[in-house]
Amino acid sequence: MKKKPVAMVEAGGIRITKEKMKSRGVEYQYYRLTYHRGNCRYRERVKTFKAAEKRAKELVEKLGDGTLQFDLKLTAKDNLVIHEALTLLKNSGGKKLLDAVRQFTEADVLLAGEYSVIEAVRKFKKELDRGKPMEIGFPELVEKFLAEIKTKNRSRRYRLDMQARLHKAARTFKGQVADIRAVNIDAWLEGMDKTTGRTKNNYRKAIITVLRYAKAKNYLPREDTTEGEFSTIYTVLPGEIGIYTPEQLKLLLTRISPRMLPAVALGAFAGLRSAEISRLEWEHIQFDDKVIAVPPSIAKKRIRRLAPILPVLAAWLRPYRKTNGKVLVRIGDEFALTTVFKAAVDAITGADGKPLISIIHNGLRHSFVSYRVAQLKNINAVAVESGNSPNIIETNYWKKVKVKPESWFNQFPTKKRLLEIRKAISTGL
Repeated sequence: MKKKPVAMVEAGGIRITKEKMKSRGVEYQYYRLTYHRGNCRYRERVKTFKAAEKRAKELVEKLGDGTLQFDLKLTAKDNLVIHEALTLLKNSGGKKLLDAVRQFTEADVLLAGEYSVIEAVRKFKKELDRGKPMEIGFPELVEKFLAEIKTKNRSRRYRLDMQARLHKAARTFKGQVADIRAVNIDAWLEGMDKTTGRTKNNYRKAIITVLRYAKAKNYLPREDTTEGEFSTIYTVLPGEIGIYTPEQLKLLLTRISPRMLPAVALGAFAGLRSAEISRLEWEHIQFDDKVIAVPPSIAKKRIRRLAPILPVLAAWLRPYRKTNGKVLVRIGDEFALTTVFKAAVDAITGADGKPLISIIHNGLRHSFVSYRVAQLKNINAVAVESGNSPNIIETNYWKKVKVKPESWFNQFPTKKRLLEIRKAISTGL
């Protein structure tokens, strides 16, 4: 009957069995160790299981480092080759000869003669080194990013905004990009006293943008999520939207320089954003269809929308009408429009020389949406016209106006004002 092993030492393939024998009529118990190397089988006998375990461990060690001798027929050349192989393995970190041969054989089979093992290793290491992130300091990364967005046709306002935010970040994060952690970004944002949650989120977004740029340029691991995306997002409650009164709009329409009148009319009577107005062309204004086709290239959400050309808007734009070209000449972007518009509004002064109207950022658009939803009493329709979500319309604009909306939309140009406009146009604005 075949004896079952009491234990197996898997590392060395050593079998321990419990056996019995009789000598002079007395039965004895012992433990046998059996193991193979090459085509030879070896057997040893000890009295106790504890002794068997101890001997098995010794054998594993000796079989591994080559000190256990076998009755094998090896030539002098074989011994020299084995000695050299063991020396090389010892110098490479002490790997076992059998493990090394197994690994080489498996690799050679997988390569199927297409490459040698060393060629495959060199090629693999080259690929690894190519994917390894390069080191760069955060301030240097910021300058590279800012230089690149100049070539990407980004708006001047966007470039200046990113420049201001990232230069501020670079004054804090002066070390390597790879060393920046989410907790560091959180601490930096939290330290911005007297700053709203919305502003902190904007700084956070700028950090995430430049860290994603670092991933794209292989300064951070491309497969990892950036630390910026693990930083805290601040909760922002709906803020108060500022709007102009009908009386303030009348001042703007009757006293602002004719050069700025198209911008006022497009914001007040079509709800276009400042950035959209600064890039709008006459071909987008389809008078016959009574719509302004705001293309994705200039729309904030990169989605085409149709803004209405109400009768009041058509009346104000008609003297300026062209078939092509920019609506606002010599104004390149939103930043330039904001600057020129502010100067024009500040020039509308009272008897004491002080400005009669305070600038509200995108206030004309906010006003249009507020008065328009009061006029139509249809949140979804205004959402489509203005390129906002119904939720934003309801949260920020619904029931904001306390006067009749007609007082806003019935402000048509007088004959006197039209004469002033035509005269200004004839002289080149």
